[in-house]
Amino acid sequence: MLSLDEIESGLFVTHKATGLRYSVVDHENDEVLLSPEQPDLQDLTVKMDLFRAEFISTERFRGVGGRRGRGGKGRGRRRAAAPAAPSGPKCRGKIKKMVRDRGFGFIRGDDGKEVFFHRSGLNAADYDVLSEGDTVEYVVQEGPRGARAENVRQAAASEASAS
Repeated sequence: MLSLDEIESGLFVTHKATGLRYSVVDHENDEVLLSPEQPDLQDLTVKMDLFRAEFISTERFRGVGGRRGRGGKGRGRRRAAAPAAPSGPKCRGKIKKMVRDRGFGFIRGDDGKEVFFHRSGLNAADYDVLSEGDTVEYVVQEGPRGARAENVRQAAASEASAS
């Protein structure tokens, strides 16, 4: 079982049952945000106790020259490499529901389809200013749990009034 002090940004982990590899992007009190190695999968948020039980450490972040950042006295937090920009279709819609205490919401697209979004799919400051009814632009990514909105941002005021 992974210890709490081992869990840091840049840690590569493997899910014991599926063999899928992820890197730790961030972790908070009771959740870990993971980015998959496979490009067709979406980021994953896992409760800390489940993460510690179901994942094993594979290796640490590789810095310049491919050196691994294992252990050492000057253990500082490392930032994971920036994730690749989402490549799905760009869409517009309105925020239908916000669940602020859990960090997610739902958007009803102009095409009538509803899509989930998580605060990890946008900047923290952008998440804080969003409200139900706001017109937003986003990129749709398909993942194992279905469609998910990434890069969610408020549509420019002039563009929003044109629709």
